[in-house]
Amino acid sequence: MPIIGIYLAAGKSRRMGQNKLALPVGKMALGSLALDTAVQSKLDVICVVTNADDELSWMPDQLKSHEKCKIITCPDADEGQSASLRCGIEYAAESGASAIVVLLADQPFLTIRMIDEMVSRLKLHPDSKYIATSYNGTMKPPILFTRELFPTLLTIRGDQGARNLLRGVLSDEGKQLPCEDARLVFDVDNPDDYASLLSLLE
Repeated sequence: MPIIGIYLAAGKSRRMGQNKLALPVGKMALGSLALDTAVQSKLDVICVVTNADDELSWMPDQLKSHEKCKIITCPDADEGQSASLRCGIEYAAESGASAIVVLLADQPFLTIRMIDEMVSRLKLHPDSKYIATSYNGTMKPPILFTRELFPTLLTIRGDQGARNLLRGVLSDEGKQLPCEDARLVFDVDNPDDYASLLSLLE
């Protein structure tokens, strides 16, 4: 059964004041960086969840047509991140996925190794319900969830992800992969973050 990446790209970029995924970062757009990484990983499919207003100007043609990429529109994206997550999980469940890896479109320093290590760790610990990246003791995306957790994840509502679940009753039912480099879990939410990103790349 496939392991599917859920690429959350349906946000409204309210804190940025413009579509942050289209912001230039070198020769690419911010939103395409982590996606380009994901298609090179061991993931079988990347489900790119977008909102209805997004013309996908941030996504180069080679990714739009990539055999691994499946673009879906989330009709309820205004409800927050949980709605996008549900859209992705529903697609993964219908596709017979054994697990998903939740990826954020605004994490420019995501690496292939981070994703592949999750897939490898699940094979070593098949009873784990999740494999999460952790930085300074806090779990952050990317996070792998097995099919067993899909029904629970589908109950999440509002503008939140799945980390609250992992901090609760599920905390002892998975594995954490410690991350020592803050850049790898850095996400771009506002103009200051974008300025920091450009500074880090100089």
